[in-house]
Formats: sequence, structure tokens, C-alpha cells
Amino acid sequence: MNKTYLISIPLIFILFISGIFLLNLNYEKKESLIVSDIPLFELQTLQKRKIDQSIFEEGEFKLINVWATWCINCKLEHGFLMNLKNQDIKIIGLNYKDDLEKAKKWLIQFGNPYYENVFDPLGDLGFELGVAGAPETYLVSKKNKILVKHIGIMNDKIWFDKFQSFLND
Repeated sequence: MNKTYLISIPLIFILFISGIFLLNLNYEKKESLIVSDIPLFELQTLQKRKIDQSIFEEGEFKLINVWATWCINCKLEHGFLMNLKNQDIKIIGLNYKDDLEKAKKWLIQFGNPYYENVFDPLGDLGFELGVAGAPETYLVSKKNKILVKHIGIMNDKIWFDKFQSFLND
């Protein structure tokens, strides 16, 4: 066999794999979400009060923000959530697979942007919502439907690109 031929096979393979990598590097993930109801649940708040899905039945838009003290990115988006609170956006925190006392201390230390905070230590509600990890944010309609889901850190660009148009309708 020809040496040039033997050398070119691995080279073509490496170029092919590199091409796939470069194409995926700039690929923007389009999250698909089928509009769905808030699942039925009965858990506790961080203050150990019972809470269920009826918190979403008040006829106004709300956000669900999945967060935890172990989540580095949750700390990075926290300032943005505090700004939303100052704009009278009601945010329901979903404290996901976390320690109750650490969560309370975290909110005292960094501020509490949440209207209510559901404590989900086993991740049961998170599982029902389809949570992959923290942070994640969901927009819930006035009719108790999940309209938008964002995986990752919330910021101004995400807010205006994905969420704001629903609030203006």
C-alpha cells in the first residue's frame, strides 16, 4: 500500500471530527417546550409552611426559579433576580436538592428575590417539571400553564429575548 494513502485516512478522519466540533461550537440550542400545566404538589416552604400548586392560581404571571446553595451559576444570576423582584415580578423559588438551613442562610446573606420558596429536598417537583439542574427558570401564565423554560443563568438578554414578549401580550 501507498504510504500517502495510509497517512491520509487518519488525517481525513481528524478533519471530519474537527469539522463536526466547529459546527457544534456555534450551534444555538433551541429549547423546545410543550405548554403544560404546573404539576400537582404538596411540599413545604423554607419556613416549613405547607405549599401546593394553588400558589400559581392567582391570575398573574409568575416565574419559577430553580436554585440551590451548591449551584455556582445560581449565585451569578442572583443579582438579576433581585432586579426582577424590584420590578414587581413574582418569583417562586424552587430550592432544589438542597439543605434547608444552608438555603435560609444563603438568602439572608445574598438577599431574597422570591415571593415564596418551595423546598424540594428530594427533587420530586423538579422531576415533575423536567428540571435537568440548577439554575432553570420557567414562566407560568395567568392560567397556570408553563409557557417558557430557560436552562442556565438568567440575564437581561435572555429575559427580553425569551420572556418579555409573553408578559406584553
